[in-house]
Amino acid sequence: MQATDLGLTIATLLERMNALESVNAKVTERKVALEIENKILREELAVLKQGLFGRRSERLEPGQLGLFVNGELQQAVAPQVADSAPAAERKSVEPGHGRARFAPDLPRKTIELDLPEAERKCPCCGKTMYVIGEDISERGHMIPARIVVHRYARKKYACPDGHTIKTAAVPEGVIDGAKYEASVYAHVVSAKYADHLPLHRLEGIFKRHGVHLPKQTMWDMLQRVDELLAQPVLKQMRAELLEEPVLHSDETPVQMRLEEGRGSRTGYAWGWRNLRAAERSKVLIEFKLDRGRAGPLDFLGDWSGTLITDGYSGFNEVVENNSIVRAGCWAHARRKFKQALDTGTTKAAYVLAPIQRLFRIERAIKLRGEKSKLNSDELIALRRRVRARHSAKLVREIYARANELSLERSTLPKCQLGKALVYLDRQRGPLSTFLDDPRIPIHNNDEERDLRHIAIGRNNWQIFASQRGGEVACRLYSLILSCKQAGVDAEVYIEDALGRLSTTRAADIASLTPWAWAAARK
Repeated sequence: MQATDLGLTIATLLERMNALESVNAKVTERKVALEIENKILREELAVLKQGLFGRRSERLEPGQLGLFVNGELQQAVAPQVADSAPAAERKSVEPGHGRARFAPDLPRKTIELDLPEAERKCPCCGKTMYVIGEDISERGHMIPARIVVHRYARKKYACPDGHTIKTAAVPEGVIDGAKYEASVYAHVVSAKYADHLPLHRLEGIFKRHGVHLPKQTMWDMLQRVDELLAQPVLKQMRAELLEEPVLHSDETPVQMRLEEGRGSRTGYAWGWRNLRAAERSKVLIEFKLDRGRAGPLDFLGDWSGTLITDGYSGFNEVVENNSIVRAGCWAHARRKFKQALDTGTTKAAYVLAPIQRLFRIERAIKLRGEKSKLNSDELIALRRRVRARHSAKLVREIYARANELSLERSTLPKCQLGKALVYLDRQRGPLSTFLDDPRIPIHNNDEERDLRHIAIGRNNWQIFASQRGGEVACRLYSLILSCKQAGVDAEVYIEDALGRLSTTRAADIASLTPWAWAAARK
């Protein structure tokens, strides 16, 4: 072979080797990309499976954060968990002492039992025995719901000379010529929005009791309660809410059926409430067609104060326009790291451990306040001291650990841990607000519990039949939840309030709010 041919062969081989190296580099790059994509998809699948089949509770087992593959992480986190529960928080659990007694305020019917006359003689001496006391035992008895028809028999009086006739007036009904008393209206509202019974099930229940009460009639009754009671009361409630210095807010999606068989779309129930520690806890839920900025803008108007929310950007405009102080939710942050941990990313526990300690400190403060019977001002002062001494240091530790994980090459931005770290970083300001304001909690769980009431009902009724249906439902849910916060029976409240509407001036509608109604009966 000539030198020229040999040179061409070597050059060709080198060219092919370079081409193969380039192909190999692309294959390797593609392999890495597929591995990353596979990891992200596996994590997303694990999150979906956890949501469908796993435990919904976010509570962690005491030793769960100490289970690591990497020994270095185990040493770094385990001591934090071991000493994370303050002594004031720990409760001694007493063993049970048999079945619970019936509540003392339940009505009781005494049934006297006595020995037959023939058995009152002593079997030993034959003398007649005398009463020395009695033994009391109690059993619960159920009286099924039933419809009682009120027959109003009105006496008619006539003038002897035939001048006039007078008849006793009929008590006012919910509507003119009403077929049902206010108690039936109240029962339908309570069954539908407190007990989550769809109207077709209620129709069947009434039928078993011999009453034909169609779904459409019950829907008309719900609309009437909304117009007469819910709308004016909630207007007053909104005015009182906007006088509060601190508010919670959150939203949840609900399906709504479109008219004329055009399918369905997603609407949103927006929840608003004041602090649980406030003297009058108020819950207000509004139905909106979308999740946009219009929801907060329409409700808050020019209100300014501290707003506790998650990291949703829909609040940004009203926060900037009204100079609102935004407080974040550590429960949302914790949830994201818990999801990462559930997908097998054990490094998430490195940040979860100090977040758990934040919540334990708050529980310890609450228990200390209850044990010492502190008033609201004393509890706020206690929070200020403890948060300045312990919580502030923990927040710095959380962000230091999060920064360490963010700098690791194995932390992918789109994986569950990466998403949790991004959320934590973007929400640093709102998540730190509680350190400067001891009035506020470190989470938005109170509002989430309110909306969870709708989520539970959604499992039964599935979808709002129309926009009007969503609006009526959310207003009546607001009444039910506000009654719950005020500690009153919603059914009793609605029945009584409907009866008082005709004698209550518009200027005095505040007397019909659940908390005012409850206060008037103390």
